[in-house]
Amino acid sequence: MSVAKRLHNMSKKKDMSLIAKDAELVGDITFSSQLVVNGLLRGSVTAEETGASMTVSPDGRVVGDIRAPTVLIHGRVDGTVYSLEHLEIADGAIIQGDLHYSVLQMHMGASVQGRLIHSVPDEAEKTTSPAQAGSGDAPADSVGASD
Repeated sequence: MSVAKRLHNMSKKKDMSLIAKDAELVGDITFSSQLVVNGLLRGSVTAEETGASMTVSPDGRVVGDIRAPTVLIHGRVDGTVYSLEHLEIADGAIIQGDLHYSVLQMHMGASVQGRLIHSVPDEAEKTTSPAQAGSGDAPADSVGASD
Protein backbone atom coordinates (compact mmCIF):
# COMPACT_ATOMS: atom_id res chain seq x y z
CA MET A 1 0.00 0.00 0.00
CA SER A 2 1.40 3.42 -0.93
CA VAL A 3 2.34 6.02 1.67
CA ALA A 4 -0.33 8.40 0.36
CA LYS A 5 -3.04 5.76 0.69
CA ARG A 6 -1.92 4.82 4.23
CA LEU A 7 -1.95 8.48 5.27
CA HIS A 8 -5.41 8.90 3.77
CA ASN A 9 -6.72 5.84 5.65
CA MET A 10 -5.11 7.02 8.89
CA SER A 11 -6.61 10.50 8.57
CA LYS A 12 -10.12 9.01 8.62
CA LYS A 13 -9.55 7.47 12.03
CA LYS A 14 -7.96 10.17 14.22
CA ASP A 15 -6.47 13.61 14.43
CA MET A 16 -3.11 13.88 12.73
CA SER A 17 -0.10 16.13 13.34
CA LEU A 18 2.12 16.72 10.34
CA ILE A 19 5.67 17.99 10.05
CA ALA A 20 5.75 19.21 6.44
CA LYS A 21 8.41 18.28 3.91
CA ASP A 22 9.95 21.75 3.96
CA ALA A 23 9.86 22.08 7.78
CA GLU A 24 12.49 21.44 10.44
CA LEU A 25 11.33 21.03 14.03
CA VAL A 26 13.89 21.21 16.81
CA GLY A 27 12.73 19.97 20.21
CA ASP A 28 10.90 17.11 21.83
CA ILE A 29 7.34 16.32 20.82
CA THR A 30 4.57 14.40 22.58
CA PHE A 31 1.40 13.30 20.81
CA SER A 32 -1.62 11.11 21.50
CA SER A 33 -3.08 10.14 18.12
CA GLN A 34 -0.98 10.31 14.93
CA LEU A 35 2.23 12.00 13.92
CA VAL A 36 3.57 12.07 10.35
CA VAL A 37 7.09 13.33 9.70
CA ASN A 38 7.66 14.45 6.12
CA GLY A 39 10.42 16.91 7.03
CA LEU A 40 13.17 16.92 9.66
CA LEU A 41 12.58 16.40 13.38
CA ARG A 42 15.52 16.88 15.74
CA GLY A 43 14.41 15.69 19.17
CA SER A 44 12.67 12.85 20.91
CA VAL A 45 9.15 11.69 20.11
CA THR A 46 6.81 10.22 22.74
CA ALA A 47 3.31 8.75 22.47
CA GLU A 48 2.11 6.50 25.26
CA GLU A 49 -1.60 6.37 24.49
CA THR A 50 -2.77 3.00 23.15
CA GLY A 51 -3.45 3.23 19.44
CA ALA A 52 -1.13 6.19 18.82
CA SER A 53 0.96 5.86 15.68
CA MET A 54 3.90 7.58 14.06
CA THR A 55 4.96 7.53 10.41
CA VAL A 56 8.29 8.70 9.01
CA SER A 57 7.63 9.23 5.28
CA PRO A 58 10.23 8.47 2.58
CA ASP A 59 11.37 12.12 2.68
CA GLY A 60 11.18 12.31 6.49
CA ARG A 61 14.05 12.16 8.95
CA VAL A 62 14.11 11.89 12.73
CA VAL A 63 17.28 12.57 14.71
CA GLY A 64 16.38 11.41 18.21
CA ASP A 65 14.61 8.61 20.02
CA ILE A 66 11.08 7.47 19.18
CA ARG A 67 8.66 5.95 21.72
CA ALA A 68 5.24 5.05 20.30
CA PRO A 69 2.91 2.06 20.24
CA THR A 70 2.92 1.80 16.44
CA VAL A 71 5.78 3.08 14.27
CA LEU A 72 6.05 2.95 10.47
CA ILE A 73 9.39 4.03 8.99
CA HIS A 74 9.84 4.76 5.28
CA GLY A 75 12.57 7.39 5.70
CA ARG A 76 15.59 7.81 7.97
CA VAL A 77 15.89 7.55 11.74
CA ASP A 78 19.07 8.28 13.69
CA GLY A 79 18.17 7.15 17.21
CA THR A 80 16.63 4.36 19.24
CA VAL A 81 13.07 3.24 18.43
CA TYR A 82 10.80 1.80 21.14
CA SER A 83 7.63 0.36 19.60
CA LEU A 84 5.25 -1.13 22.15
CA GLU A 85 2.82 -2.71 19.66
CA HIS A 86 3.97 -2.83 16.02
CA LEU A 87 7.10 -1.65 14.22
CA GLU A 88 7.18 -1.67 10.42
CA ILE A 89 10.30 -0.82 8.45
CA ALA A 90 9.56 -0.23 4.78
CA ASP A 91 11.69 -0.72 1.69
CA GLY A 92 14.28 2.05 1.49
CA ALA A 93 14.16 2.94 5.20
CA ILE A 94 17.51 3.63 6.86
CA ILE A 95 17.86 3.31 10.62
CA GLN A 96 20.97 4.03 12.67
CA GLY A 97 20.08 2.84 16.16
CA ASP A 98 18.60 0.05 18.20
CA LEU A 99 15.05 -1.20 17.66
CA HIS A 100 12.96 -2.34 20.65
CA TYR A 101 9.80 -4.00 19.39
CA SER A 102 6.97 -6.34 20.27
CA VAL A 103 6.06 -7.16 16.65
CA LEU A 104 8.49 -6.36 13.82
CA GLN A 105 7.79 -6.26 10.10
CA MET A 106 10.82 -5.48 7.92
CA HIS A 107 10.54 -5.22 4.15
CA MET A 108 13.22 -6.20 1.67
CA GLY A 109 15.48 -3.21 1.00
CA ALA A 110 15.29 -1.77 4.52
CA SER A 111 18.57 -1.10 6.32
CA VAL A 112 19.18 -1.22 10.07
CA GLN A 113 22.51 -0.56 11.74
CA GLY A 114 21.93 -1.41 15.38
CA ARG A 115 20.46 -4.10 17.56
CA LEU A 116 17.05 -5.73 17.19
CA ILE A 117 15.63 -6.24 20.68
CA HIS A 118 12.39 -8.15 21.10
CA SER A 119 10.55 -6.89 24.17
CA VAL A 120 7.18 -7.24 25.76
CA PRO A 121 5.59 -3.78 26.24
CA ASP A 122 6.69 -3.34 29.88
CA GLU A 123 10.29 -4.25 29.04
CA ALA A 124 10.44 -1.84 26.08
CA GLU A 125 9.68 1.09 28.39
CA LYS A 126 12.30 0.03 30.93
CA THR A 127 15.15 -0.96 28.59
CA THR A 128 17.28 2.11 28.01
CA SER A 129 20.88 0.90 27.95
CA PRO A 130 22.74 -2.04 26.36
CA ALA A 131 23.52 -3.46 29.82
CA GLN A 132 19.78 -3.70 30.57
CA ALA A 133 18.82 -5.34 27.26
CA GLY A 134 17.32 -8.82 27.52
CA SER A 135 18.24 -12.08 25.84
CA GLY A 136 16.17 -11.18 22.75
CA ASP A 137 19.07 -9.19 21.27
CA ALA A 138 20.02 -9.88 17.69
CA PRO A 139 23.83 -9.96 17.69
CA ALA A 140 24.17 -8.19 14.34
CA ASP A 141 25.84 -4.80 14.04
CA SER A 142 24.24 -4.29 10.66
CA VAL A 143 21.10 -5.99 9.45
CA GLY A 144 19.65 -5.64 5.96
CA ALA A 145 16.36 -7.30 5.12
CA SER A 146 16.70 -9.91 2.41
CA ASP A 147 13.26 -11.52 2.36
